[in-house]
Amino acid sequence: MKSKLLLNTYDGSLTACTIRPQSEDTQVEFSVQYYRHENGEERSVSAILRFSQVASIDVEINFFDNPIGAELGGFYEILDRDFKMQMLEKVFQNRKDGYLFHGDYDYDPKEPGDILNFRPPIEGVLGEVEQYRLFQQQTQGGIYHILCKRYELIEG
Repeated sequence: MKSKLLLNTYDGSLTACTIRPQSEDTQVEFSVQYYRHENGEERSVSAILRFSQVASIDVEINFFDNPIGAELGGFYEILDRDFKMQMLEKVFQNRKDGYLFHGDYDYDPKEPGDILNFRPPIEGVLGEVEQYRLFQQQTQGGIYHILCKRYELIEG
């Protein structure tokens, strides 16, 4: 199994996404509303998905169906170790590409101390990738990926 559904957020909304950068203690919170089906009835649930000790965030959204969020799909945990590693490398490479796109960065591909080549932080995460969990929130217009050590669901 490569993934598992953690929460059926289908037809829900992401109403806020908050990122609190604090080095190894970075937190991300998704404020979501979704519907729970119980005993033949549907009820609206407001919740916060809180991610702690976040190592990487990848957001790819190209469509918002309302002013504050996008219609949600499922909330999954990705269990595939290689996918976690690919995500880390992708974000690292995208950062490098972003700096180099403008042509005004004096990049030395052979200099290990160049900020764009500096890999100790990513190597540290790659070396203990099993300690991290990768979550995916699907939306109508894209995907959010959060690689972190912990998450909690806080229903209001």
